[in-house]
Amino acid sequence: MADTVKELVFTRAIAEAKGFGLEVCEQDAKRPWGGFLKFTEASLPAFTEAYLQGVEVDGDFGKRDPKVLLVAPGARLSLQLHHRRSELWRVLDGPVTIVRGHDEANLSERVYQSGEAIHLYCGEIHRLCGGENNWGRVAEIWEHSDASNPSNEADIVRLQDDYAR
Repeated sequence: MADTVKELVFTRAIAEAKGFGLEVCEQDAKRPWGGFLKFTEASLPAFTEAYLQGVEVDGDFGKRDPKVLLVAPGARLSLQLHHRRSELWRVLDGPVTIVRGHDEANLSERVYQSGEAIHLYCGEIHRLCGGENNWGRVAEIWEHSDASNPSNEADIVRLQDDYAR
C-alpha cells in the first residue's frame, strides 16, 4: 500500500511539473524518506514562475538546479549541511518541519505551512521532516557557490541519519 501511495504522489508531481512546462532530468523515488524530481537548468524560469511566485530569487548566484523534494509522512532527511551550495525552499504541500542552525548545540525547529519560503545558507545545518499525516512537498533551488565546481548529491555532510547512510 505504501509503495502505491508513493507512486501516486510521484506520478501527480511529475504530471503537474510537465503541465507547467518543466523538463524532468532526474527522478529518485527510492530514497527511504521519499525522493525528488530534478529539472533541467533550462526549466528554471518556468520552475520559478510555477513554484516560487512572490519569492525573491537573487539572479547573481550563477548556476542553479531546481528540484522538488517529496517527503513521506513522519519521515525526515538527514541532519546535514553543504559546503558548495545554499538552498532556497518553498513549501508547496505542508505542513513540514524544518530544523536549522549554525551548530548542532543551537538548532531550532519550526513548522512551515504551504506557501512559506526559507533560505538555507551554505554551511547551515538543516533537516526537512514530513508532516505527521501528509506527504510534504518542497520546491528547492540549489544556489551553487562555485559555478566551476557545482554542488551535487555528494556535497552532503550528514551529521545524523535515520537510515545509516
